Amino acid sequence: MKNLVDKIVEIEISEIVSYEFPENELFGLKIFEDNVKYEFLLKKSTTSDKLICFGAKGGVERDKRELPDFPRFSWHNSFKESLIYPADPTFYINEEIKTGWYIGNEENWYLEKIAEIISKIKENFRIKNENILFYGTSVGGFSSLMMATLFKKSTALVGNPQIIVSNHFTKPYENIKKYCFNGLDEETIFKKYGHRLNVVELFKRENYVPHIIYLVNAQSKRDLYKQCLPFIGDLGKLPNFNDNDVEIIIYHDIDGHVARVSRKVAIPLIKLVLKRKIYNYNENVSNINNETLLFRYKEQQRIIDEYRSKKLIKLMDKINNIIMKVKNKL
Repeated sequence: MKNLVDKIVEIEISEIVSYEFPENELFGLKIFEDNVKYEFLLKKSTTSDKLICFGAKGGVERDKRELPDFPRFSWHNSFKESLIYPADPTFYINEEIKTGWYIGNEENWYLEKIAEIISKIKENFRIKNENILFYGTSVGGFSSLMMATLFKKSTALVGNPQIIVSNHFTKPYENIKKYCFNGLDEETIFKKYGHRLNVVELFKRENYVPHIIYLVNAQSKRDLYKQCLPFIGDLGKLPNFNDNDVEIIIYHDIDGHVARVSRKVAIPLIKLVLKRKIYNYNENVSNINNETLLFRYKEQQRIIDEYRSKKLIKLMDKINNIIMKVKNKL
């Protein structure tokens, strides 16, 4: 972490709410709880009452990347909001684990503990849940959906997320079963820890479905058939969505699973979602004097306009309309 930020704060969970954190700069936070090291990059904004939380990634090459790992930390200068980057302590359990999903171990669900810490951070920052956006793709999309479920009234923007961990590639999941759950059989794991491994199971436990904007690439067959379609099927079995929308945006991109997660596209997309759902995001272009920054701003605006022109399909509305048409023909 020292190679990323100049300031690192080490405190207890009980100190978070009243602690005087640095303002308007990225800094590190370390918390030790029950022999687990929780690590974050944070920015406390004094000019915005909004918060963006970025999810972790999977497929971490342990021999090439030092822990803690903070994907997209370099984006922090692109946002005026408060920011949180939570690292995944699951990687510390065993070096064979390259995708962690914040699973933790049998006794401790790391994602839930991190949610507890974030709850105290947002209280310190004076952030309301409805002003929190959880953003992530793939594994980060999974954690963002889980977090948005725990933080009622928040929003999740996700790209090609894992919904069902067991439907991911075999080896990463086998490592989770072996090192996090001590080799428990599949039936026992699902019965005791299903809400950690399947987004919809957490929906059921919490009796809550968050507002979700879900992008899935039709060219990524595993994401479409192993994650998205089962998710849609399970959503149809839920009694209600708590007046929230689940928006599924299907796109076509030859880059497959990693499509549309580049800085060029993701940052303006995040800003667009903030503008649509949370608040009006306006950059003061008159303050941009550097030609490179001005070009980047104009390119971001072009992408925002492109996405704005696309119809966002509200899944339940579409299904209800189809049902009504069928009934009218009978």
